[in-house]
Amino acid sequence: MVAVVSAGVRRPVLLHVPRGGASRPLPLVVALHGAGQTGRDFAEDTGYSKLADREHFLVAYPTAFGTRPFWNMNGHVAGKPDDVAYLRTALDRLQASACVDARRIYITGDSNGGGLTARAACELADRLAAAAPVAGGYSTLPVCRPTRPLPVLEIHGTGDQVVPYRGKGPQGAGSVAGWLGMWRRIDRCHGRARRGTPQPRVTVVAWNSCAPGTEVDHVRIEGEPHGWPGWSETRPSPPGPFSSTWTTWAFFRSHSR
Repeated sequence: MVAVVSAGVRRPVLLHVPRGGASRPLPLVVALHGAGQTGRDFAEDTGYSKLADREHFLVAYPTAFGTRPFWNMNGHVAGKPDDVAYLRTALDRLQASACVDARRIYITGDSNGGGLTARAACELADRLAAAAPVAGGYSTLPVCRPTRPLPVLEIHGTGDQVVPYRGKGPQGAGSVAGWLGMWRRIDRCHGRARRGTPQPRVTVVAWNSCAPGTEVDHVRIEGEPHGWPGWSETRPSPPGPFSSTWTTWAFFRSHSR
């Protein structure tokens, strides 16, 4: 457990070090839980620590502030701390406490944590190698002005009723297509997307002709409800069922800053 103090508030970060320890700098995945969860809950739900033992990387599980933890993903929730500032301080502490490869720091999260992941991609691009929000809400996020292009992966189910795939209201605020379009502009992507259907109900759309070292990828799961698809499933898919845990890590490990 790593103690992080930000804006005078002390919050612990659960840090998983893979079996065998870290004799050399290792990649770090920051994994952000959904509303009402804790970092420990998310560790148990996703199985990320099990995968980290197998693939040999570090995983940090921060916990949001409050008795019902909720990330201040848009930065304007009254009484909530600035969670982007908190994440920046957490990265400083983690790098001081563990053997972290500063060129391979990644962030992912589910639901409310997916929304904060999307915001962190914009505001912590100087620290991150890639970002992967899952079932994130994008309709209330601040304007995105990253300091540099960044590889991003977005995973979303079309049956999501909490943060609808096509966005909210008649204008489709926060739609997945809108968020991906924004990042294609940021990453200077051009040309047609590459598409594939690796298994039933799963479509992968990837824009690879982008700024050097970047890409914009999307996994659309037909009919999938809100959540982290493939809870605790860490095997590659196919032949196994779809795994957000494996898919986000497979994306991360191909990128460095």
